[in-house]
Amino acid sequence: MISVVIPAHNEAAVLPRLLDALSPGVDSTQLSIVVVANGCSDDTAAVARQAEVNVIEIGPGGKIKALNCGDAASSGFPRFYVDADVVVTARDLEIMASRLDQRIEAVAPALHLDDGSSSLLVRSYHRYWGSLPSVRHSLAGRGCFGVTATGRDRWDEFPDVVADDQFVNQQFAADEVAIVAEVSSIVTIPATLGALVRRKRRSHRGNLELAATGVATATTRGGWFGVVRSDPRRLVDLPAFLFVTAVVRFSGWRERRDDSASWGADETSRGAS
Repeated sequence: MISVVIPAHNEAAVLPRLLDALSPGVDSTQLSIVVVANGCSDDTAAVARQAEVNVIEIGPGGKIKALNCGDAASSGFPRFYVDADVVVTARDLEIMASRLDQRIEAVAPALHLDDGSSSLLVRSYHRYWGSLPSVRHSLAGRGCFGVTATGRDRWDEFPDVVADDQFVNQQFAADEVAIVAEVSSIVTIPATLGALVRRKRRSHRGNLELAATGVATATTRGGWFGVVRSDPRRLVDLPAFLFVTAVVRFSGWRERRDDSASWGADETSRGAS
């Protein structure tokens, strides 16, 4: 029995696509699906019930609370965690599950970037970013990953962090993870440079948050020029990648500096009072 946990916050508009895709065929493995509607103000829970899956409604608490509630309500393995706005089929999960064995503890689909509405700079950045080893071999950023029972035993509850998929990725060695080329996860990338920087700033903050908890995060530094060595065509995309990365890092440094200054001012104020 393949178990599926779907955290969903106000996803009534897109959730039916995923649940329809997960409807098994006559010869397909049955799926045990749990949708956790967390802090929803729309019809997410009602939409999920129409698909005759297990639905749990919880108050505000974020994705991490939803993941932990979904885990508590699930028992089968392998177990897949799927974002509500991603589309994977029951057959896709079967293919990925077939790659799990005593050596491979975690799987994820190949990453397909939908850049149809993106600017030239954004597309150039993502061509380089998508070639980084730390991206190509990672579970993170795909909206879907699955683990074995022994793989899930690597951690207790999901910690209260933004980068939950990056946290899971760091629980496994590189040779314990398989990215399954036969299955793809379509991820829409930002249209504008401003939207890209905002997304990457969130990702950067998530990695810093993980690092503060003692969980090492994958770094791109060592792989920047390795991409060009393995594929010289990517040299034309390197300036866009370095520019966006520099903007994100500088924004993060300035944000931390301002927070530190604010905290110091508050301490001074309290001391004066």
